[in-house]
Amino acid sequence: MGKKKKQAEQTGENFKKYDSAWKDVIEELLEPFLEFFFPDVHADIDFSKEIEFLSQELRKIAPDGTVGQRYADELIKVHLKDGSTKCIRIFIHLEIQGKSEVGFEERVFIYFYRIFDYHREEGTEVVSLVVLTDENKKYRPDEYRISRWGFDLRMKFPLVKLIDYKNKKKLRKKMETSTNPMAVVVKAQLKSYELKKADDKKKSTVKWELIRECYEKGYGKKEIDALFKFIDWLIRLPDDLTNQLAKRVLKLEEEYKMPYVTSFERLAEKRGEKRGEKRGEKRGEKRGEERGEERGMEKAKRETARELVKNGVDIDIIARATGLSREKIEELAESVH
Repeated sequence: MGKKKKQAEQTGENFKKYDSAWKDVIEELLEPFLEFFFPDVHADIDFSKEIEFLSQELRKIAPDGTVGQRYADELIKVHLKDGSTKCIRIFIHLEIQGKSEVGFEERVFIYFYRIFDYHREEGTEVVSLVVLTDENKKYRPDEYRISRWGFDLRMKFPLVKLIDYKNKKKLRKKMETSTNPMAVVVKAQLKSYELKKADDKKKSTVKWELIRECYEKGYGKKEIDALFKFIDWLIRLPDDLTNQLAKRVLKLEEEYKMPYVTSFERLAEKRGEKRGEKRGEKRGEKRGEERGEERGMEKAKRETARELVKNGVDIDIIARATGLSREKIEELAESVH
């Protein structure tokens, strides 16, 4: 495989992960997302009624793949508080590459029309919202317009720029003081800009500060879990620093009496799965891959449990973090001591 092709594939994989990170945040924390960024929209939605995320529908509307790797788009069906039976489809354009783009406004219009036309017979309203992660404070594409010979078409859409939460005093204060979990999301995004050339030690320090803030603000398990996954995608650390961070977080949970056990169990399992997959692929056997996955996950769990035992973490918390039985953890504890 050529160097350029390999780099392109790695870039594509990074965008895919970034796309997934933002999609997860929107889907798991939709209500705080809209409340923080689009309060007028949030105020009119009836969150007691079913919220539908329409990824499959979006793929039918845009089957040609023109979305590309720059965006984490979401199509969401909601109901209003006004008692009407009419539903609203909200299309969220979330630009994730961090660069300004010629023709962005046209893209917003095209997707708006495709969704509108697809549901025209239902009489469904469509509203487009835009969130930009680029660092160019002058780039503000919030309107699509064609005007010639008396013909005038104008589409204006609400626009949020995350960089404004760094550059504008009022928004910066909102980010610092708000208890909305999206404030941590914005802060993590802004911190990621600063860490582009930082070493792993600095990244670990910033990641710890962001995670600690989640507990200090008293978020519940759902919020902390979603925030941790987002922060983990943005700020990647090698295994040794991740393990050190895991120990600190578990102690933090004990301190705040929040036995949530965030995503460390899943991180350990994923590492085990990846190791197992690689072993299985080398052998070229499906059976070897499956066994490799199982052994990899089990080994990762035992290693995590052993480290936590060494640091005096309570057995019940270790059991929740790793999925191992108390008996197995007690056996590991005896071998450690």
